[in-house]
Amino acid sequence: MSRSDAPGGAGNTQRWRIIAIAAAVSFLSFFDLSVINVMLPSIERTLDAGNGAVQWVVSGYSLMFALALVPAGRLGDARGRRHALILGLALFTGASAVAGTAGSGTALVVARLAQGAAAGVLVPQLTALVEELFRPERRGRPFGLLGATTSIATAIGPVIGGLIIALGGVENGWRLVFLGNIPIGVVATVLVWRLFPAKPLGGPKDHRPDLIGTLLLGTGLMLVILPALQREQWPGLLPWLLLPAGIGVLFAFRSWETSTARRHPPVFDFHLLTHRTYRLGLLLGFFYYAGFTSLPLIFSLHLQYGLHRSPLHTGLTIAPFAVGSALGALLGGRHVERLGRRLIAVGLLTVLASLALMIALTSVTGTTFSVLNSFPLLLAGVGSGLVITPNNTLTLAQVPVRNAGSAAGMYRTMRQAGAAIGLAVISATLLGSVTANNGDWSTALRHALGVEFGIVTAALLTVIAGIVGDHRRPLDSAA
Repeated sequence: MSRSDAPGGAGNTQRWRIIAIAAAVSFLSFFDLSVINVMLPSIERTLDAGNGAVQWVVSGYSLMFALALVPAGRLGDARGRRHALILGLALFTGASAVAGTAGSGTALVVARLAQGAAAGVLVPQLTALVEELFRPERRGRPFGLLGATTSIATAIGPVIGGLIIALGGVENGWRLVFLGNIPIGVVATVLVWRLFPAKPLGGPKDHRPDLIGTLLLGTGLMLVILPALQREQWPGLLPWLLLPAGIGVLFAFRSWETSTARRHPPVFDFHLLTHRTYRLGLLLGFFYYAGFTSLPLIFSLHLQYGLHRSPLHTGLTIAPFAVGSALGALLGGRHVERLGRRLIAVGLLTVLASLALMIALTSVTGTTFSVLNSFPLLLAGVGSGLVITPNNTLTLAQVPVRNAGSAAGMYRTMRQAGAAIGLAVISATLLGSVTANNGDWSTALRHALGVEFGIVTAALLTVIAGIVGDHRRPLDSAA
């Protein structure tokens, strides 16, 4: 592709340099989302943190990630990707320093909240860069690279975390994981400053933020997600009244964003929902991440608390998932333009088959458990890659470049909202079943995997509905 072929005006070599740096930033963001899974026992022991603090160390990152995505995408649209990325990297690096030196559970929770917000600033810029630098028919491979990087980071985080804890010890190993982000963040900031375009590419001219819209969106998401995250700390039905209140605030957000009274560019352009592929992608992203994201966590909890395995053993057990995820993401990026939504259906069927195998193996104990689950985990990784990367490409295919950041932000927000809710519900199912069954972790794992199976089935039904609609509306499918 020549220089003139690119929407962003950059040459081919320059574009791929930018995507390579974006992949490194993506790795950093999602690595810290997954590595925490094997660090929890060490953190709990070192800081004498209670269950509430430990839960927020995990879920607080996902919550702030979800809350920051859409306004951060809008910031990148208005001020440029370089501005937003440098801001996010500075916050992420500083929060990592606080996390690595935290002397209490409270300090670590605050640092993790800041890390999650920083990741929420970074991630929508990366997806939007592909939109801005590549034409729709050329986006499959860069999305495949970003998807593979995300999958590898999510899956290999427990492996690297377990190795560092084994080398650094229970007291200091988890701190080294956080402190290791600092030099990476500094180098990434320098590269972004030198190589990324300084000005927005086709973004809106009005840079004033829509503060009311941002506040309504953040409040609505918080009210919807919080009851699921605090399920164990807030027993009873009363906290669930926050859910309809949150839905009401989100309706108010929609009314405000489409109102003539608003004087600033919207946080999210609701005209994007007129694109059928975008609507389907949002719904699929929500369901799939609700069912999929908790898989490494519940395996880590089962291995460390149920089977009393070390963090390193736990990380190595989950390692086949990393290999499969990278392979699936690369295959998905290469073939999505030819196979479309059918490729996502194949990926979801593969994930369901792997979950069925894992459920059948829950009664196995000892080292045999890790050995026998290596193939289902590999299979799950391949299936996940065939879902995530193609859905990225198809969801954003019809989005105008000027809305790339906010569209990517809302797409990621739906995914992270699903991840936060699914993580809370499925982990609560696991731990609640352990208590109800007198410490039987095998039964608890089976129940948690069963919930995952049901949610991924909902994602498959969404894709099937999309495929049926494609046959009825061939022009939309071609687009």
